[in-house]
Amino acid sequence: MQDAHIAAHLTTVSDILRELAGEIEELGTVLCLEPSLVQRHMGTLQAIDLIAQKQRWLATLLKADCPLSAVSTIGVEALRLRFSPSSGPN
Repeated sequence: MQDAHIAAHLTTVSDILRELAGEIEELGTVLCLEPSLVQRHMGTLQAIDLIAQKQRWLATLLKADCPLSAVSTIGVEALRLRFSPSSGPN
Protein backbone atom coordinates (compact mmCIF):
# COMPACT_ATOMS: atom_id res chain seq x y z
CA MET A 1 0.00 0.00 0.00
CA GLN A 2 2.80 2.41 0.85
CA ASP A 3 4.48 1.72 -2.51
CA ALA A 4 1.30 2.86 -4.26
CA HIS A 5 1.33 6.08 -2.24
CA ILE A 6 4.97 6.68 -3.09
CA ALA A 7 4.34 6.03 -6.78
CA ALA A 8 1.37 8.41 -6.76
CA HIS A 9 3.46 11.05 -5.01
CA LEU A 10 6.28 10.73 -7.55
CA THR A 11 3.78 10.92 -10.41
CA THR A 12 2.39 14.16 -8.98
CA VAL A 13 5.89 15.62 -8.63
CA SER A 14 6.66 14.58 -12.21
CA ASP A 15 3.46 16.17 -13.49
CA ILE A 16 4.23 19.43 -11.67
CA LEU A 17 7.76 19.50 -13.10
CA ARG A 18 6.31 19.06 -16.61
CA GLU A 19 3.77 21.85 -16.00
CA LEU A 20 6.51 24.18 -14.80
CA ALA A 21 8.65 23.32 -17.81
CA GLY A 22 5.74 24.22 -20.08
CA GLU A 23 5.21 27.53 -18.28
CA ILE A 24 8.91 28.35 -18.52
CA GLU A 25 8.90 27.55 -22.25
CA GLU A 26 5.87 29.80 -22.75
CA LEU A 27 7.67 32.61 -20.94
CA GLY A 28 10.71 32.12 -23.15
CA THR A 29 8.53 32.14 -26.26
CA VAL A 30 6.93 35.44 -25.25
CA LEU A 31 10.31 36.98 -24.55
CA CYS A 32 11.61 35.79 -27.92
CA LEU A 33 8.91 37.78 -29.70
CA GLU A 34 10.86 40.95 -28.94
CA PRO A 35 13.87 41.03 -31.31
CA SER A 36 15.83 43.61 -29.34
CA LEU A 37 15.41 41.59 -26.16
CA VAL A 38 16.60 38.45 -27.95
CA GLN A 39 19.64 40.26 -29.24
CA ARG A 40 20.59 41.59 -25.80
CA HIS A 41 19.75 38.48 -23.76
CA MET A 42 20.33 35.42 -25.95
CA GLY A 43 22.35 33.66 -23.24
CA THR A 44 19.63 34.20 -20.67
CA LEU A 45 16.94 32.95 -23.04
CA GLN A 46 18.99 29.83 -23.73
CA ALA A 47 19.34 29.30 -19.97
CA ILE A 48 15.56 29.54 -19.61
CA ASP A 49 15.19 26.84 -22.27
CA LEU A 50 17.78 24.63 -20.55
CA ILE A 51 15.89 24.89 -17.25
CA ALA A 52 12.74 23.63 -18.95
CA GLN A 53 14.65 20.78 -20.61
CA LYS A 54 16.17 19.70 -17.30
CA GLN A 55 12.77 19.75 -15.62
CA ARG A 56 11.28 17.55 -18.33
CA TRP A 57 14.10 15.03 -18.01
CA LEU A 58 13.78 14.95 -14.22
CA ALA A 59 10.05 14.37 -14.64
CA THR A 60 10.84 11.50 -17.01
CA LEU A 61 13.14 9.92 -14.43
CA LEU A 62 10.48 10.13 -11.75
CA LYS A 63 7.98 8.25 -13.93
CA ALA A 64 10.44 5.69 -15.34
CA ASP A 65 9.96 2.03 -14.46
CA CYS A 66 13.68 1.97 -13.66
CA PRO A 67 15.02 5.46 -12.98
CA LEU A 68 18.60 4.18 -12.83
CA SER A 69 18.37 2.76 -16.34
CA ALA A 70 16.55 5.85 -17.59
CA VAL A 71 19.50 8.08 -16.71
CA SER A 72 21.28 6.99 -19.88
CA THR A 73 18.41 8.42 -21.95
CA ILE A 74 18.73 11.96 -20.56
CA GLY A 75 19.29 14.27 -23.52
CA VAL A 76 21.04 17.03 -21.57
CA GLU A 77 24.61 15.87 -21.07
CA ALA A 78 25.37 18.12 -18.10
CA LEU A 79 22.34 16.73 -16.27
CA ARG A 80 23.07 13.13 -17.23
CA LEU A 81 26.63 13.47 -15.93
CA ARG A 82 25.34 14.62 -12.55
CA PHE A 83 23.93 11.12 -12.09
CA SER A 84 27.19 9.33 -12.91
CA PRO A 85 28.83 7.56 -9.96
CA SER A 86 32.06 9.49 -10.56
CA SER A 87 30.35 12.86 -10.07
CA GLY A 88 29.83 12.13 -6.37
CA PRO A 89 27.38 13.97 -4.11
CA ASN A 90 26.81 17.67 -4.81
